[in-house]
Order: sequence, then C-alpha cells, then structure tokens
Amino acid sequence: MPKKTGAGSMGSDENMVVVPDTEHPDFVDGRIDAQGAGAGPMMPNPDGPDPRPFPFPNPLPPPRPFPLPFPEPGPRPFPQPFPFPQPFPWQPFNFCGPVSGRYRYYSRPTLAPPQPGPLFPVPIPGPIMPINLIFITVRVDVDRFFPQNRISIEVNRRFPRSSAHVIAEVTSDTCLGLFHRRVQATISYRDGDATLIPGDTVTFEATRTTRRGYGAYTLTLSGPGIPSRTYALSFESQYFDAVEFEVDQVDNADVPTTSMDSAAHPNRPADLPAETLSFTNVYQRAGFDVTTSHNGGVIPVAGAGANGTWSDGEMHNAMITHWSRFANNPNWALWVLFARQHDQGRGLGGIMFDDIGPNHRQGTAIFTDSFIQDVPAGDANPAAWRQRMVFWTAVHEMGHAFNLAHAWQKALSIATGGPGDPWIPLANEPESRSFMNYPFRVSGGQAAFFADFRFRFTDTELQFMRHAPRRFVQMGNSNWFANHNFEEPKPSMQSGNWTLAIRPNREVNQYAFLEPVKVELKLTNTSGVLQPVEADMLQDGRHITLLVARNEGPARQWQPFVTQCHENHWDGLAPGASIYGQHMISATTSGWLIDEPGFYQIQAAIDMGNEILVSNVLRIHVMPAASVAETKLAPDYFTEDVGRVLAFAGAPELGKATDTLREVVAKAPANPAATHAEVALTTPLLRDYKQLVGGDTPKVQATKAKIDEARPAQMAALVDKPDAAAATMGHIDYFDALDTLATALSVAGDDKGAIKVLKSSIATMKKRGVLPSVIAETEGKLDKTG
Repeated sequence: MPKKTGAGSMGSDENMVVVPDTEHPDFVDGRIDAQGAGAGPMMPNPDGPDPRPFPFPNPLPPPRPFPLPFPEPGPRPFPQPFPFPQPFPWQPFNFCGPVSGRYRYYSRPTLAPPQPGPLFPVPIPGPIMPINLIFITVRVDVDRFFPQNRISIEVNRRFPRSSAHVIAEVTSDTCLGLFHRRVQATISYRDGDATLIPGDTVTFEATRTTRRGYGAYTLTLSGPGIPSRTYALSFESQYFDAVEFEVDQVDNADVPTTSMDSAAHPNRPADLPAETLSFTNVYQRAGFDVTTSHNGGVIPVAGAGANGTWSDGEMHNAMITHWSRFANNPNWALWVLFARQHDQGRGLGGIMFDDIGPNHRQGTAIFTDSFIQDVPAGDANPAAWRQRMVFWTAVHEMGHAFNLAHAWQKALSIATGGPGDPWIPLANEPESRSFMNYPFRVSGGQAAFFADFRFRFTDTELQFMRHAPRRFVQMGNSNWFANHNFEEPKPSMQSGNWTLAIRPNREVNQYAFLEPVKVELKLTNTSGVLQPVEADMLQDGRHITLLVARNEGPARQWQPFVTQCHENHWDGLAPGASIYGQHMISATTSGWLIDEPGFYQIQAAIDMGNEILVSNVLRIHVMPAASVAETKLAPDYFTEDVGRVLAFAGAPELGKATDTLREVVAKAPANPAATHAEVALTTPLLRDYKQLVGGDTPKVQATKAKIDEARPAQMAALVDKPDAAAATMGHIDYFDALDTLATALSVAGDDKGAIKVLKSSIATMKKRGVLPSVIAETEGKLDKTG
C-alpha cells in the first residue's frame, strides 16, 4: 500500500504519499531462476524477473506438497509438506535480489569504503595496475526502475593520467543459487583509452558470503587473445550518481510546484499508481540519488522597479547571487528558479539557460505567468491540469541540464561538448511519452500525451543519463549546442509563405569515415496559394548559401564546384508542393569541409527575393576510421581533385584522384565511400565521353562508351544493395544514376538489363517514400523499354 513519507519530497512534507518501490508496476525486482536452467537467454520465461516483492524478509508462500521419492503409504521424511517456494509445480528454484547500482574498485584495499561483506578484495588472478593508481566505477542496470540491461565501466588512471569508458549490452542474466547472480554483457560503445578496458566481454557476479543477501562482487574483463582480468568490487549505492537540487522563488512568482498528485487529473494511464510525484522520486527512478538543498528561498524583486520580467543574463546573475552551490566548474548540482515571466512574454514557459559563462547547464527557470497556466477549454480539473503542467515543465527543463535533447531533435542534436566527445547517434522520437517531448506535439495533442504518459524518460534517454561518459551528463561539464527553451507554438518570424528544410534522407545522421556527405534541400510552399518559383533554384548552386561548422567551431561556407547561370523561368508551385535539390557538401572549391571524425552542424539559407529563408540546423556525426587502410587512404583521398571527381561523377583527366578512388574500392570495399568511388569511376564509361586533347591546338575527342566494362561495377554498386546505395548517395543522385545506367543499357541494346534496373529503381522508390509523380515517370520509362 502507498505510504506517507518525507522521503522523495522537496523538504519534509509528511503528507506525501509514495508507492513503495516493490509495489510499483514499473519496478523490476530480483530474479528467480529454476535450478538446472543453465545460463540461458537474458530474462527467460518463466525464469524472468519475479513480479512479486522479493521474498526476504516477506513471509514465504503457502506450503506445497513435496514430491516424495518413495510410494505411498509409508513414512514421510518430514512431518509436514516442505515449505520451499516454487515457481511452478515440483521444480525448486534459486533466489537473487536486485543488483542494479554503482560499484567501485580501488587499487589499494584500505581506501575501500565500508560495505556489507568482506572488507578486503579477493586475490586478483589477472594483471592489475600499480597500487593506488587506478580507480574503476561500474554501473549495473538490470533491475529496479526501468532497467536498460546495460553495464557501463569507467576507468581513471592517475599516472600516466588517462581514462576510458565503455558500455556493454547484457546478453545473459542468471540466478545460479541463493543470492548468486551472474550477468554477462558485450561491449558496444567505447570512449577514451581502449587499453584500460581490454576485451569485449564483461561479467559481473554477485555472491552470498556469510550472511543473508549479497556480500561479494566481482567484475571480469575478457576477450579473444587476452588474459582475463578480475576485480573485486565494493557496493556503493543503488543509484548511478548523486545530484543536488536547489529551488529558489522570485517573490512575485507563484509558489514553486515541486510535487504533484499523480491521480488528481482524470486524464492518465489507467494503471498509473496514485502517489505524490516529486522532483526527487522522478529523478531517483531515473537512477540518481537526489538530495534537496535547504538553502533555497525567496528572491526579493522590489528593487527591480517596473522591470518585472527576466532576461537570460539577469537569471544568470541571480544564480550567482542566490545559488549556494554556484561555481564555474563541473558539479553534480542544479539550480531551479521559479520566476514570474521572461522578457519574451507568456509564450515562454521554461528555459535551461546554458550558454552563459564557461560552464553550462547549471541553471533552469520556470515561468509561472506563462502559457503553461492556460488550461484547455472544458478541462475536467483545471487546478490539477495547471499543477501537472508546471511540474512537467520543471522536470523537462531539469532534464536539459542533464544534457537531454528534445524528443524530436535527437537526430539533429547529438550530445557533445567539443572535440573527442561523441555519443551514440539517436533517432528522433516525435511520438514518445517522455518528459523531453512536448505534449502538444504528439498526434492527438496534450490529451493523448497525458493519457499514456507514465512520468518517465524514454529508454534511450535513460541510457544516456545512466551510462554515457559522465562529462556528457554532469552539470557544468560538456556544453550543449543550443538553448533549450520550452516555448508556446508560434508562427515563424519569416513571412510564412515558405519553409526550407535540409535533410540527409537516412534514419540516423551518422557517416563513415571517408563517406561523402550529401544533403537534400526541400523548399515548400506553405502560403496556401499558388506561388511563383524557379524550379531548379535549389540545384543550380547560385541561390543558396550553405554553412558547415565542426564541433561548434567557426562556420565555413560551402561553394559548389559549378554554378549554373540560366534564363529566369518561373513556374507555379501549388500550396503544399515542394521543390528539391541535392549537393555533396563534404568538399568545396577551397578543399574538404568534412574530412575528420567528429560532429558537424550544417545550415542553409536561400534568397527568395523578398526574404532570406533559413533552414533547420542539421547535425551529423562522422565516425572514426574503421581500419588502418582507411587511415592510410585519407591523405590522398581528402584532396580537391578527389572532391571534384566525386562531385562530377567522374573526371578521367584527374588521373591521381582517379587512382585514389580505385584504391578506395580495392582496400575499403565495405565503406560507403566505395559506392561513390565505383559510380564516379564507371559513369564516364556509360557514354561517348568527350575530352579536349591536342595541347596548344586542342580539339574535342570522344572516347567510345564501354558499357560491358561499366555494367558489372554499376550493377554491384547501385542495384545489388539498393537501400544502402540510396542512403549514402541521396535520393536525387541515386535515382538519377539508375536512370543514366538504364538509358545506357537500353542504347547498347541490353533491354533486359535496362528493365532490371528500372524495376529495382521503382521498388526502391516505393519503399523509401519517393513522390508518386517521380515513380510514375520511371514507370513510364519502364513501359517504353518493355
């Protein structure tokens, strides 16, 4: 039953009702596995997490008949049935309690903090670092609230100073006996010095010693060709990190809403427990040991005079003055200010002001005189709606301080603090029921959102908060790329007649090393009336301005290798219709703009005559080299001539660049760059290729098409793996290349080959959602060829 407690509240409110962890439907307790089940798959059924509270110290279930090894009648070995609990008839089973939390290894045992079980580690069979030079933190995440089935390991070495961080995905989780649990995982993410965490397999084991419950913990690192390393761990906390919140209130603002009744509003999930939710228990369930500062208070506003609204700078100054933990250095602490209104007015409900001073993400503000107080007409419980909305806004802005992006921005805003700070690229989650989404953005609006909202973060957000390198998450550490405001939807500051979008036509904005980056521009008529437009203004290179910046550094302007100057011809674009253009932006006339691993921001602008239209910011991640061969190819590959050959889909006169692309095909065939290289090398062979020859008296000379030579390479690059080719080449260039190949085959008399190419093109278009008009055009070519 829910209990009244001060725990989990912002203060000592004894009337708060919190559902105990083991009774909460979102809580996963320990494991009960049948004896003899073996390692088995992760969380097998029926040997999965026990849905009941763990049986110790709770009473055991009612007795069940014990299977006797001798027939009736006769003496029984026990005066009554044996009371050992069983998950299903006649099969005994093993008990294991929850193990999620933070563990620590110290290279000198005397530094270990008090813990249940032996003080001194067990002997370590593998090699270890010298005494007192290495510290290991292990975060195990397999039960309790919202388990992510991950183990992350953080290693810090003092001399020579270096660090490493890995995340491993759990592959098996087995209860081997009474409080004897083994979890195995495979490393899927690395950051830092890889030599500190060798191998690819992680094994965490918790065992019972002389008392009830666990008493000893070990971590083993292993992998092919390396000796295993085993470390004895000390249990530190069931939470992954500790954080402190301090709440201040401007005296003309409403009283801070730091908690809410989850059952007060009728629009909620049917099985959501009725309890008091607070900042504390929301972030505890996200994995943090939350404490609330007692230094929070009321900030007087009398000296402000008529200026009753707040700017970002004023909030920053208030944080310096009133936040007891303020410091310009990383700190697991966060300031939350409840103020009346921002300078922008009622359209801004909350903000995480993160770009002032050398250390970001330390302060958030909630504005109580804003649209978050505007209850929808006819709402069943206006007071509860307001309380919920203010509480949600506060937790949302606090989430930004943990470096979480908006749900619909994940693919565009991968967390990074600068060079060497990559995180796993994510896909957008526009329909997610998360604190990081906007209720009014989902299908069905805020009513649909809260009907399914369980007051939690999504799995990808929890994985980031719990397991990403801690500099990404800790307040005041890695910077974020932009402000995080919670704003009321409002019309664009531009005319509203047009929208310009830039996109890569792939699910995740991640590119391989050497892979050319191609982006598509989309201009849409949003005016509601027919608008005149130059149909090729996105493709000709002279209307657009495109900027590329690496790791939040200075922006560099991309220039096309060719600019088309054509006669002005205006076409009518219907309401809702769009025109498109595509460009390879990795290289420009001044060299390569995207030639190193890391994060890049890309933005475009176009001159519409009466306004400058600006696109969204596209954020991409370029992976490190996947092989030594790719690294060795880089100096010859990242040249202006190679860029030109790729941009023009072939330039035979640039012999050295052409030879480099042949090496890419031969030495890095799995890299998407090989597809671009193969197309560039063979496209000139599909037609009679004109060249200027003759030195001082040049003349045009055509080299005859070599269809038979080009066909195998083109088919392998474009047709054999159509989805991969379309993703790396972009829709416009990919389908143009297929059309060029089909035309060349048809001209050469290979109608069968041309039909195969056109059919593949149509199938891929339909799968990838290409415009029906484009599909119909290709189907018409197929009909003529057939």
